Amino acid sequence: MERYYKDCHCSEEQNKQDIDSLALAMAYVPWQHWNHVYSPEEGIRCGTIFPELNKPFYGRAGCRG
Repeated sequence: MERYYKDCHCSEEQNKQDIDSLALAMAYVPWQHWNHVYSPEEGIRCGTIFPELNKPFYGRAGCRG
């Protein structure tokens, strides 16, 4: 089944590209370096053993202070 967007300002060839052949997503995952790690107890409390990944959620999106 061929799907395409009729309102696209692409060329006819680009407009008819089958979206089923396109990649769903691409991820970039950097290597995690084992510098300092939390103790098992602190890792459980923080949700990670890596201090660099300890990003607490404060319940405010986009707010500072």
